[in-house]
Amino acid sequence: MIVTPETIPNNETELMRCLASWEWRMFSGNLYRIIVKGDDPDDPGTQMPFKPNRAQRAFLRRLHTRNLILKARQLGFTTLIAIMWLDHALFNKDQRCGIIAHSENDVKVIFRDKVRFAYDNLPGFLRRMMPLKKDTAEKLLFAHNNSSVRVGLSMRSGTIHRLHISEMGKIAAQFPKKAYEIVTGSFPAVPKNGIIV
Repeated sequence: MIVTPETIPNNETELMRCLASWEWRMFSGNLYRIIVKGDDPDDPGTQMPFKPNRAQRAFLRRLHTRNLILKARQLGFTTLIAIMWLDHALFNKDQRCGIIAHSENDVKVIFRDKVRFAYDNLPGFLRRMMPLKKDTAEKLLFAHNNSSVRVGLSMRSGTIHRLHISEMGKIAAQFPKKAYEIVTGSFPAVPKNGIIV
């Protein structure tokens, strides 16, 4: 069986082969769920399967170890990267994935609505296979492989294998000392084969 994003597994063996494929996990729409905004300003939004949009697919084709996204607003890059980091932590041992937000409120929102929501809405059998060892308001640490995803205002200490800085331009404009801290403290925490976005 060749696994493609269109593959629909019919038995446990096929499902395990699909789960071993990063492309299937990211592109099939069968694994991760996200919250999307409603068209009505009073609509809190709805959930749907995650499938990368055109802009996200273009980014994934060009993904490198060091990435800079110059973009219009609301293309879903923080959502994409939250899913990527969660996927990396779930399926790779001893990995540290982090997202830096520009405010304490955004730390909470990104963690709750992007990282935690995607984990909580995984198929039940997968959550049972990949249980939480530690669960805080900013971090998930997985018991099955000692990997974690964390959202915070800084990622200075330790090694971070995957790092995303949400709103770096805004951070640099409004909080130049914080931007300097990120560049001098958080960037060096990512090894050369790690990924920064």
